[in-house]
Amino acid sequence: MKKENKSKYAILGMLFDKPQSGYEILQFMKESTTHFWQESDASIYPMLKALERDGLVTSRSEFVGKRERKIFEITASGKKYFLTWMALPAEKENNRSELLLKLFFGATTTQEENIKQLVMRRGQAQETKRIFRRIAEQTLSQVSDEHPHKQFWSMTLRYGLKLAEAELEWLDECINILKNK
Repeated sequence: MKKENKSKYAILGMLFDKPQSGYEILQFMKESTTHFWQESDASIYPMLKALERDGLVTSRSEFVGKRERKIFEITASGKKYFLTWMALPAEKENNRSELLLKLFFGATTTQEENIKQLVMRRGQAQETKRIFRRIAEQTLSQVSDEHPHKQFWSMTLRYGLKLAEAELEWLDECINILKNK
């Protein structure tokens, strides 16, 4: 069975509240969903065309100076399609971790190399945690408590923070195990 491309739902969700260009969708994703859902222009623009072909969005041309840009807007059937998906249970994600794969085969290399891999990942996890904290302090705190999405944005941000904290704790445990062996 072919796996469904969920990019269409991410794009429909981005258009749910207001019409946007493909570029605006990409920029908002980079500022909001990039740590748990990423799209590239190579996937967004073809998907926008497919959504338009299927009647789930419409587009209009708008000129900024001499430059033309397409503004996409979700249709009533697009909203219905999106809300139907929202009501379905979320599918289990496939988790692939190169670090865990390397650690699984850790007996084939040196303790030093294993520790090096864990320490490098620890630095990445610390940076991720810093980014999430900065988003909470500088971005989310600027959003009005009355904004309809704020509590949900806050929930996804807390999830990311908790994962980063748990990963850092686990990495420290693994490093200590290997150093004390």
